[in-house]
Amino acid sequence: MRILVTICTRARPKMLEACLRSVTAQEVPAGVTCDIAVIENDSALHCTPIVDKVAAETGWKIHAVLEPELGLPFARNRCGTFAVEQGYDWALYIDDDEVATPGWLAMLVAAGRRDPADVYYARVVSVFPVGTPEWMALPEVNKRPTGTVLTKAEGHNTMVHRRVFAADGLNLRFDTALRFTGGSDTDFFSRVHKAGGRIIWVGEAVVEETIPASRMKLRWQLNRTFRVAINISVLHEKQRGKAASSWRSLVKGTGRVLGGILQLPVGFGLSLVAPLKGRMFAFKAAKQVASGLGSFAYLLGIRPEPYRKVDGG
Repeated sequence: MRILVTICTRARPKMLEACLRSVTAQEVPAGVTCDIAVIENDSALHCTPIVDKVAAETGWKIHAVLEPELGLPFARNRCGTFAVEQGYDWALYIDDDEVATPGWLAMLVAAGRRDPADVYYARVVSVFPVGTPEWMALPEVNKRPTGTVLTKAEGHNTMVHRRVFAADGLNLRFDTALRFTGGSDTDFFSRVHKAGGRIIWVGEAVVEETIPASRMKLRWQLNRTFRVAINISVLHEKQRGKAASSWRSLVKGTGRVLGGILQLPVGFGLSLVAPLKGRMFAFKAAKQVASGLGSFAYLLGIRPEPYRKVDGG
């Protein structure tokens, strides 16, 4: 069993090094060969000093690979094709702003040996910066048991078999038209499922994602919810056509805006007697309004491109 841990990165050297060290600290199970590929999505390789230092200190084999075409779908595609070209069985995706917890690799390998599938999708837990309002740091729970069969996944803690990318397999790629909008991973894994690929949830294989302070502001959170709603509508259009997606966006957008507006005063009132619960309730209501507005924005042809800018360092 040959696994290539793949890390897409751009202009975040401190986060990259922390990610690399968390991977190289993993215990590699018997019968497994595990290496790393850092896919730098930039005009030139800047990660080589970090890669060389960590490789020399840990003894791990770490490839530094350049993907000059900007956009996360291009970088993620390079992860998969590089793994196939180099003869690996699996491409194991982890983001450069994440760190793997102890036992992460062993739990994914155990899942692969226990329950055959094409994709293993595992849990990501947010690590919030100091000073994050408690009402904004909503509790995160593992919503499903390990072994649950899924119809989609995301790309930030996911082990993907080579046949998903290989010409003699499913031969799928992340949609590069979504290079800066987000949503290309959900679209990709939805197509894996549609093509007959099996996706399994692994709740114990946890990575922790460092959330930049810039993202823990009300405006950013509402803007993200707005963008996600647009992306979901775009994915529905790809799957079911413009007319069906437009009707869905109109109905859901109207329901969410009206529902959120009605719930906001309740949250404000509740905050007078139970401040934390009231603010959490109002925050959820505001996000509901933002989601509804995102559905309307899709109808107007608005397509934000937040991933042109890099957060973190």
